[in-house]
Amino acid sequence: MSSTFQSLVGVDLHQCTVTLAAVDPLGARIAQLKISTKSVGKIEEWLSALPQPVHLAVEACPFVEWFIERFRPSVERIDIADATELANRRGKRRKTDRNDAQDIAQRLARGECPLGFIAPPELMQFRKLGRHWRCLSRLLSRTKHSMKSMLHAANIRGPKFDGASAQRWLLANRDLLGAVQQDAFADFIDILNLVERQRERLRRQMIFASRSGACAPTIARLMTVPGIAEVWATTIAAEIGPFERFPNADALEFWAGLTADMKESAGRTQSGHITKAGSATLRWALGKAAVTLCQCDARQEATRQRLIARLGKPKANVAMARRLLRILYAMMRDGQAYQGGPRRDRTAAANRARLGRKKQVA
Repeated sequence: MSSTFQSLVGVDLHQCTVTLAAVDPLGARIAQLKISTKSVGKIEEWLSALPQPVHLAVEACPFVEWFIERFRPSVERIDIADATELANRRGKRRKTDRNDAQDIAQRLARGECPLGFIAPPELMQFRKLGRHWRCLSRLLSRTKHSMKSMLHAANIRGPKFDGASAQRWLLANRDLLGAVQQDAFADFIDILNLVERQRERLRRQMIFASRSGACAPTIARLMTVPGIAEVWATTIAAEIGPFERFPNADALEFWAGLTADMKESAGRTQSGHITKAGSATLRWALGKAAVTLCQCDARQEATRQRLIARLGKPKANVAMARRLLRILYAMMRDGQAYQGGPRRDRTAAANRARLGRKKQVA
């Protein structure tokens, strides 16, 4: 039972409508409201009319951020409710917006509502930097893939796919492409140049933020891992937040969505794909950083090659991302820098791989 707050408010949020239900500390209904998400003024008036102080919990959804930022000043405390855990506890009752909001409010009153972590404003800005970097990186990759596909279709060996090299190649080899392909290739070069400029500006912004913000000590320790520079360190630290909020590495791994989805039927248990329950940006950054780490650390690369032989490259890379996440948690828990294996010569390894491909072609 909650005695600190006079009003406990549960919120079921959708893109166009929001349903709020308020109860007193004993769980008795005070008021309910279902209204358009555009009517923020009426929602503020409704909250201010409740007995004060107010504790509000909103069910987690992809577009919850604006609601938290907008109504944080209107209540004494605001939390985010774990939607998955709420669904497990509700059982087979009739699901409506009013019932969901009422259920959250009553669980708050009983002290049984599963609450999640709301990042502070500074950490949210770091997250937005990392997620914008991911969007630009994916756009850059898609553009380069389209350029390579165009050249492969014409049986042409192309340049290194950055803006300057591609521009020089097009000026020297324009006649190898048709008129339509020339215009399309030039358009892709414009996109490359634009995205590269935006990524460079964003990279400087992330470096500045990583050296001056509250996450600077965490980022500095993450950067002791080979292959994790300022961009990856800032992205990973922002997405995870305080490492100490997780009791162990298993909890962090589950929260990141890197654990296998176990399926059980007729007494048989089968491991499926990863749950992907957490941040997609975090999994993307861990995957990229893990592959780069394997290129620098001989011990990690040996582990990756064993996994590739047994599981294949995609699953092996996911396993290495999960392994890296556990390493990072241990580093933060023990307050130590990364203790790696023997250094791996990336240039020599690349030359050996290139020589092997040439022998296969011959």
